[in-house]
Amino acid sequence: MDKNSNHNSQPANHYHIPTSVIKTRRYEGCWELEIRQQENQGKQDQLIPLGELQLADLPPGLHGYAFIVGALFQSDNKPQEDGTQLYTGDGMVYRLGFADGKATLKTRIAKTPCYYADPATQFYLGDYAIEPIPFSPFKNKILSYFVKKHKLFSYFSAFRNGGPSRYSIFLGSRNQLNTAFLNTRDHLLLTMDAGRAYQLDPDSMELLEPVGSTQEWCSIFPIVSRLTSINIFDTYISSAHYVTDISSLNGQQDELFTTNYSTGYNGEFKEIVNGVLDSDCFRKVIQLFYNLLAIKFNPKQELGRFTHLIRYRFADEQKGLQPTMERWRLVLPNNEPVLVNQSLHQLAITEKYIILADIAFKMEFSQIFTPFLFGFLRLWKFNRTYSLGSFIYAIFLRAIKPLPFANLYIVDRQDLDRGNIGYSIEDSSDQQTTIKVKQVRLPREISHFTADYSHPEKNKITLHVGHVNGWDVTEWITHYDKSVPGKPFRQDLEGMMVSSTDLGSLGKYVIDGETGKIESSKTVQDIQSTWALSLYTHREIKRDSLTETAQEVKNIYWLSLGFTWELIPQRIYDAYKSDPRRVVPVEQLPDENKPITLLRLDTQQMKIEDYYQFPSGTYVSSTQFIPSSLPCPENIDESIHGFIICAVMLDPDPSQPNRPTDEFWIFHADDLNNKPIYRLSASLKDEPLNLAMTIHSTWLPDIRQQQYSENERCQRREKSVKEDYQHLIANKCKAVQELFDDIVFPHFTKQTLEKDFEEFLLPKD
Repeated sequence: MDKNSNHNSQPANHYHIPTSVIKTRRYEGCWELEIRQQENQGKQDQLIPLGELQLADLPPGLHGYAFIVGALFQSDNKPQEDGTQLYTGDGMVYRLGFADGKATLKTRIAKTPCYYADPATQFYLGDYAIEPIPFSPFKNKILSYFVKKHKLFSYFSAFRNGGPSRYSIFLGSRNQLNTAFLNTRDHLLLTMDAGRAYQLDPDSMELLEPVGSTQEWCSIFPIVSRLTSINIFDTYISSAHYVTDISSLNGQQDELFTTNYSTGYNGEFKEIVNGVLDSDCFRKVIQLFYNLLAIKFNPKQELGRFTHLIRYRFADEQKGLQPTMERWRLVLPNNEPVLVNQSLHQLAITEKYIILADIAFKMEFSQIFTPFLFGFLRLWKFNRTYSLGSFIYAIFLRAIKPLPFANLYIVDRQDLDRGNIGYSIEDSSDQQTTIKVKQVRLPREISHFTADYSHPEKNKITLHVGHVNGWDVTEWITHYDKSVPGKPFRQDLEGMMVSSTDLGSLGKYVIDGETGKIESSKTVQDIQSTWALSLYTHREIKRDSLTETAQEVKNIYWLSLGFTWELIPQRIYDAYKSDPRRVVPVEQLPDENKPITLLRLDTQQMKIEDYYQFPSGTYVSSTQFIPSSLPCPENIDESIHGFIICAVMLDPDPSQPNRPTDEFWIFHADDLNNKPIYRLSASLKDEPLNLAMTIHSTWLPDIRQQQYSENERCQRREKSVKEDYQHLIANKCKAVQELFDDIVFPHFTKQTLEKDFEEFLLPKD
């Protein structure tokens, strides 16, 4: 990037993160958005008010539907619980439609079965919300009819936030579906790391059914679930980024690939605890214990850490084929099991290989259970309780840095069908199928990555990587954080993820898929634009769509979240200040903020060719490439012929401080810096937009490719939810039976809207 660029960084005292990033609205509805065109001539130090822009039509060639998902962190009529991370919350799906020069928006909350069990057991409803924390006084409350009937059960069964998780001691964990999407040939999937993906009907935006049944997934602690039988909503860890290869199906069943794994226990003394859980001796003891309790022991049952590759094939009603779910245990060349240290958040797929990445996205037990157990301390506003809370958090929420490298595991796709048929955990035979993988170690942490589809050189894999340094996205601002002396820390943004403390880089690696050797690598750093590299987008290639022919990613668009002291508490600064791998010495960190930047990387030249720096007072997420429907000009490569859409969060207009004003921005993908920007917003006569902290996105040219009637959708949901949970609640207490029979089953089947569901829960007397 040119040092003489006319995009100037902003002085720290003028730059701020908008407070709207930690505020959301749970409104489910539809809008016709207003479109305003903003001329873009490079320099834009301050946000231009919408009132100064003229109404316009959408640019020619913009079409289809963009889907964006985010976590409903803190809304205006629900309490913020202690220890809640920004990405903890029910998934809100936003669908932007583009047709006839107009833009429409539809929103729906992703309502899994556990969604309906959650408010039913809470000691709050609507505007009279209080924090559902142990020992809280519960004043001015409106109880649901179910809580009034089963107070003791509801008190101990209520879901509570803990870091990146929402958990109930008796019922299990929430599957909030707030992270990402996958488009397969015939289906749209909504996903998250700690739960099963669900099919999403793109037209009605209702959930349909999960990928695999509860009996086909291994939970994070299988032995605990099996012996205690208390977690009906078990925790299933998978990758948030499932993959598919549409171009290889050739008329066969639609399919996808993901993982099912457990990192085991990752708290204090984890080496000792995991060593015991993984041992053959422990397995024999458990088998003996099962025999004494007359419980059938499945030899395939996992007891400790495990890593499985999953292939799920969808039902094909025309051919009379049922869905199938196969799994393979992954092992290294020396037959040692693949053990995940952090998170298999993302997969990539090429013509010959599937790549799994153990990336810097670590979920720690202390993050989950410290706020869950000690969050009640903040209810009493005394110095002593604050000091006690600060002491507890200082011990249990110390920053644990990600690993300083990234492990990749390469699976040869031919091994999946080379007489190596995957097994099902429902099969009680001793046979387990293993696949050997190649391990590759990259020298830096990864945020996200993608891969070219083809292999121009035999067996060579080309990866495109965003490297982060001095940053952990699973750390957030807590109630007890302190500022770095002399720096403008924002305590009011409690729950917001912290900022990066060092410069990142963009990487390109060529790896031999047969040996695991890194053949070549090249990285790009820029002091203005490669801080906190988070999300990327690019035009779909051959594996993603039957209409695309490109086999490599020529241009990729990355979002850099910039640098700001407003999001760096003292404990994070202390954790990274002496890191020997620092790129920018801590004493040379900028005093001024580095703005959020949307950039385009030419992967052939490994050069940042285009960029746009957002003005102060904005926060940006969820970048999505949309191909143009117009013919591609000869002087433009198809990989940049289209548009980039982003979710942009803003602080309200001072004249209307209680009316949120978040927007969607649209850029011309071939010129981020000069062509007009289109800003989409709600009109004053409509409900205001207060977006969730959105994460990933996808795009569909049409939402009516595979339509189901309302009756068909209900039948599919009723069948799947009862198959999943009826056997789990068969011997449970009356309160559990009533919770599922009267609330979970019927309302999940109908996909009752939140407003209607809360009215249903109100006391009947």
